Amino acid sequence: MLMDLRYVLKGLLLPPFTQVVVLLMVWKIRKRAPAIAKALFLIAVCSLWLLGTPVVATFLARSLEKYSALGTEQLGIIKADAIVILSAGQNVYAPEFGEPVSGAEQLVRIRYGAFLQKKTGLPVLVSGGSVQGGEPRSLAETMAFDLLKGYDVQVRWLEKESRTTAENSRYSYALLAQENKTTVLLVTSAIHMMRAKWSFEQAGFKVLPAPTNFRDRRSLNINSFMPNAGALMLSSEALHEWLGYWAYQLLEDE
Repeated sequence: MLMDLRYVLKGLLLPPFTQVVVLLMVWKIRKRAPAIAKALFLIAVCSLWLLGTPVVATFLARSLEKYSALGTEQLGIIKADAIVILSAGQNVYAPEFGEPVSGAEQLVRIRYGAFLQKKTGLPVLVSGGSVQGGEPRSLAETMAFDLLKGYDVQVRWLEKESRTTAENSRYSYALLAQENKTTVLLVTSAIHMMRAKWSFEQAGFKVLPAPTNFRDRRSLNINSFMPNAGALMLSSEALHEWLGYWAYQLLEDE
């Protein structure tokens, strides 16, 4: 129930739902308060347009990418106890495989985690439970399946209970602290790293950020200013990360 409420609140605060609500308000008050209605209409349309443009979406995403990629030359000298890979979602309906497999974002993370494991030889922990409830298996189990079958990497620890980033950090610490492995290479998407690193440090880890899936740095062109669905999705994702990060700072827990 609590997770359902979280998703409802997230939907209410992020585009395009916010703009749709404003436009409905405009329709309701257009005759009683035409000046206010016009102002709200412009705000809704302009914000939707801007958030749907690649230039704005990329700016928002890059504002979260505080940690640089690890250089391959660094991997041989890194001092860490384990690699922790955070989940990001699975495709439950995958008839071609006959079982759930990692979604696109999660697959990017485990691909980089597998790369790091082969370069460093460090043991791997995967973290992620059943976020929505009712899935046939946890995100961690699906990650372990993909790592083994796709990259020939054996997972040592499965953290299968977490549903949020804060829980990822606490439950992972409960597993790794038992073996005195508290310095970790943390693998997650570049725009999620700021919030994830903060959470894992709060839990007690020393974190070496290992971000992946950086956003496009290509030069501006006319298409950069034309809205599209992909850019709107990226803007929503970036705003979600900023809201989550601020909430963590205020509440010190999720």
